[in-house]
Amino acid sequence: MEKTFDVIIAGAGPGGSSAAALLSRSGVSTLLLDKAYFPRDKVCGDGLTPRALYWLDVLGCLDEVAGASHSAITHADLFINGEYALTGGFPANGPYPGFCIILQRKVLDHILVRHAVACGAAFRPGSLVKGVRWLADRVVVDAVSDGAPISFNAKIVIGADGANSMVSRALGNRIMEGVTAVSLRGYYEGLPTGRGAIQVHFDEPFFPGYGWLFSDDLGNANVGVGYAVDRDFPLRGSLPRIYQRFIDTNLRQSLGNARPVGKPRGGWSSFFRPATLVKDRVLLIGDAANLGDPISGGGIHMAMESAHVAAPVVLDALRRNDASAASLARYETDWNQNHELDWRVGDLFLTIAKNPDLREFWLHVLKMIAAMAQHDDSFRQFAAGIFSGAAEARSAFSPAMLWQVAAMDPRVWMHAGAPVSETLLAARRALASPLPTAGWAVEVLTSIVRLAECYTRNEIPAALAERRPVWPSVSWAL
Repeated sequence: MEKTFDVIIAGAGPGGSSAAALLSRSGVSTLLLDKAYFPRDKVCGDGLTPRALYWLDVLGCLDEVAGASHSAITHADLFINGEYALTGGFPANGPYPGFCIILQRKVLDHILVRHAVACGAAFRPGSLVKGVRWLADRVVVDAVSDGAPISFNAKIVIGADGANSMVSRALGNRIMEGVTAVSLRGYYEGLPTGRGAIQVHFDEPFFPGYGWLFSDDLGNANVGVGYAVDRDFPLRGSLPRIYQRFIDTNLRQSLGNARPVGKPRGGWSSFFRPATLVKDRVLLIGDAANLGDPISGGGIHMAMESAHVAAPVVLDALRRNDASAASLARYETDWNQNHELDWRVGDLFLTIAKNPDLREFWLHVLKMIAAMAQHDDSFRQFAAGIFSGAAEARSAFSPAMLWQVAAMDPRVWMHAGAPVSETLLAARRALASPLPTAGWAVEVLTSIVRLAECYTRNEIPAALAERRPVWPSVSWAL
């Protein structure tokens, strides 16, 4: 019989490679599969957030990743309907570093794969996973490698094969049955800048969603638009046309005479709870488990974090020779213990915002938030932390935190204004399409109820407490 690995990991992105490195250096025989040969491109904004830098440091890759980047960005510019609204910084006094870096995914992922191999993992690129079969004492992963069928045996399989996960499908999950973000991204070179920059654009043509420009110190930029859709609220118009309008209108001055590099590419990721994350001998991490941040859409740090949560559960299951669903369920329990409350908050925000009939209202709310942040530093730090993922989303519903950051000067509130006309316009549009609006209202109410249940559930008291990561002994000086 062919060799049976302790663990097979489908997908060599940040989550899969992190899991492979963690398990291999603990003495676990690990096989890492991916359909591509590396380095390979991946549709992404290429921004490594403060939380991503933290997990890269824990994994032991931060020095190499930072050395491959040409940026260390401390601030981001916010634009609303094409107008500059605010410059905000990453929180400097929190548990994470106060900056991010820009690095193409094909470089980042290649570094992480090499690190996993250096830790002892076996890597087989060019292997497309086609299915998973359960036998009495193992799991069989069926794949196609260089056009030929091939099978691998494992005691445990980790699905890290992205939003279109074949492993997730094998567990019975349905793909794209909830809120999904579709995106289009391209590269430019020769920007008229001498320093890396981040721009985030909220605009009517691509709301609910946003456009971005992430550039490094060499004048290379990643630009794109992302848009949240579901069955009731499909994409309005052509995404390529929306993308080109964003380039020609919103970014005309910022790009200047910059040259496009290659053609823009599309991608997607989902932000809804799949039916299950675990089954006998199988579990899901990262985008395969739809664990991206519903507020920012970021998935890299969540994928790496889920690998760190899953690895000790897998190790324990192997030591006890018990890879049953009941044994592996501790992974989902541990993840929820630390993240469900924040995810529920983000899910509520996304559920509310996804109704395009409310876009004028929410864009005005964003203008109000930007106006308040301009005039109050505490609130600016708070808002930046929520939107960047450097602060816990639950803080948005913490009375103590809101009182701490609330602007005391009444002129700040007066300057923000009230969206009266936008509210009336949103109400008229919503009433013009009553069935989708009614379904949306039920979803919002359901999200509120589930969030309230999460706050009051006795089995997750730690989720209500403020969490502070345990930092490695490193300096975060730029």
